[in-house]
Amino acid sequence: MKGKILIVLFLLLQSACTKPSQENLYCRLTLRSVLPDGRIAVSISVDPSLAGNQLRNLNTGINYPYPTFVNNIGQVQVQKGVYLLSFDGQALFADGSQARVRFSAWGSPSAAVNVMEDELILEMPLSILP
Repeated sequence: MKGKILIVLFLLLQSACTKPSQENLYCRLTLRSVLPDGRIAVSISVDPSLAGNQLRNLNTGINYPYPTFVNNIGQVQVQKGVYLLSFDGQALFADGSQARVRFSAWGSPSAAVNVMEDELILEMPLSILP
C-alpha cells in the first residue's frame, strides 16, 4: 500500500513540474500582391503617412507598418487577430517604369480578414491607379 502511495505522489510531482503549453500569439504573415496585367514588381513601397494605409489589428488597435514588397512578396510578423488591410503604394518594375497601385479589399470592418494561424499567405489583387 505504501508503495502505491509513493508512485501516485511521484506521478503528481512529475506532472506539476512540466511547463504549461503556450499558444503562439503571433503570425508570420506573407502578403502576395497580384497585378492585373500579371507583371512582377521589383519592389512595392507603401507610404505609412497616408491615412488610408492600414495593416490594423481590430482587436488591439495596433497599426503595423507594411513591409517593402520584393518581387510581389512582403512578410511581416503580426499578433493574431482580425485585420483591416488597405494601401496605396509605388511599384517599381524591372524595366525602370513605375506605377501607383492600390489594395482595398479588406479595408473596412465588414470585410476584415481573420489572421489566426501561425503562418498565413494572403493574396492581394492590386489595381493600377492612373
